[in-house]
Amino acid sequence: MFEMDVAWRHIVSNRRGTAFTLISVAIAVGVIIMSLGLTEGTKQQIIENTVEKNPHLIISPKEGENYIYLYRSLSGLAAAYPGVKAVSPRLVGQGAARFRERVEGVEFIGMRPDQEDLLMAVQDDMIYGSFSDLQYSRHSAVLGAALAGNLGVRPGGEFYLSQKNRSVKMKVAGLVSKGTSRESTLVYLPLETAQSLSGAGDVVSEIGVKLSDYSAAPEMAADLNLNTRYKVTSWQDFNREIARFVGTQSRINDIFYALIFLISGFVIANTTVMIVTRRTREIGILMAMGARRRSILKIFLIESLLLSPPAGVMGALIGFVFAQIVALYPLDVSTGSTSGVTRLMLVINPEFFIYAILFALGLNVISGIYPAYVAARLDPVQAIGSEMG
Repeated sequence: MFEMDVAWRHIVSNRRGTAFTLISVAIAVGVIIMSLGLTEGTKQQIIENTVEKNPHLIISPKEGENYIYLYRSLSGLAAAYPGVKAVSPRLVGQGAARFRERVEGVEFIGMRPDQEDLLMAVQDDMIYGSFSDLQYSRHSAVLGAALAGNLGVRPGGEFYLSQKNRSVKMKVAGLVSKGTSRESTLVYLPLETAQSLSGAGDVVSEIGVKLSDYSAAPEMAADLNLNTRYKVTSWQDFNREIARFVGTQSRINDIFYALIFLISGFVIANTTVMIVTRRTREIGILMAMGARRRSILKIFLIESLLLSPPAGVMGALIGFVFAQIVALYPLDVSTGSTSGVTRLMLVINPEFFIYAILFALGLNVISGIYPAYVAARLDPVQAIGSEMG
C-alpha cells in the first residue's frame, strides 16, 4: 500500500537515521536481556544453595520440651501433606571430635541416610565415599572436609566423638564439602548412634521437610502449627532476607526496565523528531498530492514497526553474548573461614527473546507516536515553502 511503500523507501534511503534507531533499540534490549539472564541466574543460584539444599520446613519440639518423642507419627503426618518430597527426623547436638592430640568442636547430626539425602542432597556434595554407607554401620560418620583437615584424620581413619561424659569411637566413611563455614564443624552419623551418644533415648530434636514447591512452605507451616502443638518454621522465617530478595527482585527489575524504556524512548523520539524536521518539505508535497494526515501518521508508525523486529533480534543477540562474557568473569568469594572463586550463573529462558521483540516493538511505536503526530499536523503550504529538504 502507499504508506508502506513510502515508509520502506525512507528506511532504505536514510541509512544513518535507520542505523542509529536500530542501535539505540538494540542496546536497550541487550541490556534488558543481559539483566534478565543474570538476575534469573542469581535467583536460581540463591534458591539452589540456600533453599533447595536446606529444609523448607523445620518441625521443632513443643514448648517446654527439648525433644520430639513421637517423631515417627509426626513424620508420617507431615509426609501425608500434598507436595512433600522428603521428611527426615534428625537429632542435632553439640560435641567434640578428637583425633590423637587434636580436638575440634562439632555439630553432629544423627539421621537416616536415605531420608537425609532426599532432604539435603548430601551425596551431591560428597568428595569421598558414599553417604548411604552410614545406613549399614552404626559406628561410621561423614565429616566436613574442613573438619577432617583440621583434625588431621583421613578417610578410613578413626576418631572419638564425645558429648558431655559420653564418647563413641567412629570411623570416617566419607567427606562432604559444602563450601561454607559449617564444613569445619559438621559430622553426620546414624540416628541410633546419635541417640545413644546424647543419652536421651528414642527421640529427635527436629524434623526437616522438603516440598516440591518451596513457596508453599508458609502455608503448610501455618497448618501444622494450627493442628499440632509443635513449632513449625518455614525457610522464609529463618531466611527472611533471602525470601525478601526473591520476592522483591521482580519489582526492582520492573523499575530498572522502565527507566531503560524511558531513556531509550526519549533518545529515539528525539532522533525521529529530527528526521521529521529534515523531511518537512517531503511531507508537505505528499499532503499536497492528496495524502491525508492519517496517512502521514501511518507512514511514521509503519517505519517504527518495520524497525522493531531486527532491533529486537539484534539486541537479544548482543545481550546474550555480553551476558556470557560477564558470567565468565571470576568472582572472589573469600571470607574469614572459606576461600574460593565462583562465577555468576546465567539463565536465558526462551521467553526472554519474545520479551525482547515485544519490548522493541513497544519502544519503537511509543517513541514514534509524538513525532508522527507532529508530522501529521504540519501545514502543507508552509512545509512546501520550507528550505529544509
